[in-house]
Parts: sequence; C-alpha cells; structure tokens
Amino acid sequence: MVLHRKTIIFLLFSCFLILSACSNVSKTTNEKPDKKDSTNLAESIKTEDLKVNIGKDDWVIVDTRSNDAFNGWALDGVERGGHIKGAVDFSANWLNVEVDQKNKKLSDTLKSKGITSDKKVVLYDANGKDAQSVAEYLKGEGFKNLYKYDVKEWAANQDLAMENYPNYEMLVPSSWVNDLTTTKNNGKPYKIFEVSWGDEAKDYKIGHIPGAVHINTDEVEEGPVWNRLKDKELEKFALKNGITTDTTVVLYGSDSMPAFRVAVILKYMGVKDVRVVNGGFTAWKNSNFDVETKVNAKESVSAFGAVVPANPDYIIDLPEAKEILANKSTSTLVDIRSWDEYIGKISGYDYIKPKGRPAGAVWGHAGSDSSNLEDFRNIDHTMRNGSDVLAMWEKDGINPNNKLSFYCGTGWRAAEVLFYADVLGLKNISLYDGGWNEWSMDSSNPVEKGVPNKK
Repeated sequence: MVLHRKTIIFLLFSCFLILSACSNVSKTTNEKPDKKDSTNLAESIKTEDLKVNIGKDDWVIVDTRSNDAFNGWALDGVERGGHIKGAVDFSANWLNVEVDQKNKKLSDTLKSKGITSDKKVVLYDANGKDAQSVAEYLKGEGFKNLYKYDVKEWAANQDLAMENYPNYEMLVPSSWVNDLTTTKNNGKPYKIFEVSWGDEAKDYKIGHIPGAVHINTDEVEEGPVWNRLKDKELEKFALKNGITTDTTVVLYGSDSMPAFRVAVILKYMGVKDVRVVNGGFTAWKNSNFDVETKVNAKESVSAFGAVVPANPDYIIDLPEAKEILANKSTSTLVDIRSWDEYIGKISGYDYIKPKGRPAGAVWGHAGSDSSNLEDFRNIDHTMRNGSDVLAMWEKDGINPNNKLSFYCGTGWRAAEVLFYADVLGLKNISLYDGGWNEWSMDSSNPVEKGVPNKK
C-alpha cells in the first residue's frame, strides 16, 4: 500500500502531539505541585513539620477558628476540642466585626500575640475557610511566609498535645444553644433567659432566642448599694422564673455583662449548670439561627431544691473583703475597673461621688469606662484568650494561685471576670459584691488614690 505524502505528514504530526502529551503527563506526575495558586494564599504544611516548629522564635501557630473552638468545644468535625498547645488565637470572625478603629484594634491584637510579618505563620482551621480569610487579611498587611493546616489531623492523633480550659463548657457557642432547643435538653429541665436592666425589655422585644424569657436585673439586686437581694428573696426570684438547682440555665444579652451578673448569683444560690452564651445575642444572630419577637411568660416552680446559698463562698461581703486585704501574702482583692477609677481620677458612676480604691487592692484591668470590659474581651465580645489574661495579671503581681476576690463599682464587671476565671479553672475565687460603692459609703474604710508604689 502506498501512502499519500499528506497522509504521512499528518501521521508524523499526530505522533509528535501524542509524545508531547505523554511527556507533559510524566513531568506533572513526577514533580511536586505548586502549593500556591490564585485561590490559596498559604502553603500547606504537614503535621510533622508543624510539630517540630512549635515553640521556635521565628514561627507562630495561629488558631483562626471561632473562640468557642479555641476554648474547648469540638466543632466542625474535630475529634478533640481545644487548641494546639502553644498556639495563639486570631479568629476569622474578628475580621467581620464592625467597630470603631477596627484596623488599629486588629493590628494591635496581632502584635500582642506575636503575630508579626518577620515570622513564619501557620494558620489552622477545621472548615477550610477560616485560615484562608485570615491569610487574605495578613497578605494585605504585608505578611509573606504563610502556611495553612487542617487541625482535624492533629486532633485525631491522641499523642499530640491539645489544650482546653477546665470549665470551658460554662461558656457556650450559639450552636450548642440551638441544639439544646432542638433536643429539648433530652427531656431534662432547661431555661433560656435574655438578661438586661429594666422592665421594658427593649432589646428582648426587638428579637430574642426562641423560647427565651426576659430577666430584669432588678429581680436579683437593689439600690442604693446594688448588692444581691437577700437569700430568701433570691429564692423567690428563682421560683418565679422556674429555676431549680437541677435546671440548665442559659443566659445571654445584647450586652453580656448583665447575663454574667445573674449567672454568678445563680451559682452562688446553688444552680449546678449555669451557662452564658459566648459573644451574646450578636453571636446568635451571626449564626443565622431563628429569632422571635413573641413575649414569653415566666413559668414558676414550687421548690428550688436546696437551701440558698448552697455555694456561699462564691460571693462575699464587706467583712470577708477586709479579711482578704489583711492577708495579702495568700489573698488578693482585685480591682476590675478602669485605670482612672483605680487611681481615683474619676469615680466612674454619676451616683458614686467618692474616688479611689480600698487600700491594698490590686488593679486587675477592665476597660475604657464602667460600661466596657475590653481587656477581657475579643473584638467580637467573646472571652479573651486565658493565657493573655493570666499574663496580664502576672505582670501586675496577681498570683492566680492566691485566694482572689474580684470587685468593681457595683458588681457587674467583676462578675464577668469571676466567671471567666472560673472557666479557666482557678480555685478560691469570689465576687466582692459591694465593691467600691459599698466600701466608699463608710469613711472609716481605708482608701488609697494615685499610682501605687511598686515594691
């Protein structure tokens, strides 16, 4: 058979194309793929490589997941909850918060956690999205040496160390609350309360977690000192709201501070299972769970189930506060107010005239004013990293192994910090309920002003 010249040329060209394709396949198979592309801004890192670089000065390991996952909750299919031992946190959720001076606050957060552009930065998550979001942000801030990691691989290996807070379950994610309402707590009693000041319940009526009932903080405290009510009155409060010692109580608010105030009082009374929603109602809304506007009525019970208070050392009064100040080697009265309040520049309240602090009290940080607690909250109002809090206290001479009692002006800020200290597993901790308001009412109580002398 004689082949036409054009046919021969066509066959030769076809063979060339086939050989070229085979060559390319071989090359692609034998070479390592480029781990960076237009959609992935960070290079993948293997578990063994991550393990050997933890703790090195030029590396920083960053948990980009929600604060709840960092604290201890096993979310997004992770086998073990908590964070990789040695990791710091910078949640992708923080990038979506609308707040004044957001860029500065995020930048300050990076620096405070040692996340700097001169280091190799490993960003880990469990959903394939959080690390990418933080990588995009860091790229915009000039970071170049970025790596990504799936923490599910680490959590699946029981030999690799993970950390969580001993009592992390006290602070719950919104997804846990949603599951609670779906399962009806498996038939066990539970209550959800929106907590704020006033009978009007404006925030509650705008929208709340389905089934939630409003608690006015006046139900648990009264002026002029704004201490908790007497024990018998607190028991009546519990009965009216359907709370027993065995009720799982979930508290939240548009501002979480009132919820922590009630949570501490309930623990003092003897309720065994008290939870607060981490990040408050904003966290619930951001999770896109249902919101209702129907006003839910209180449902009462006939018996609390214990003599109030069943946990009396959780809240102390003036005599016990004085005892703590008298035993400074083993006890510390911790001031949870702004620096200007602590040094006596301002009182912090329009109804408290005296300025200063109980003599011997140690500043434990707080926030910009009596309504804020930035030193203990992330930008999304979730609980700040416990290691950051303990390091802050250590710098100011507060020993977490001491007997610690927290106070503020009237108990709200200090209650939140007490709750966080409980989440971290600190022992011998309490709220000095009367705070500066009560202390300053008696001129015979010793008072200090100004910056304390460092010994």
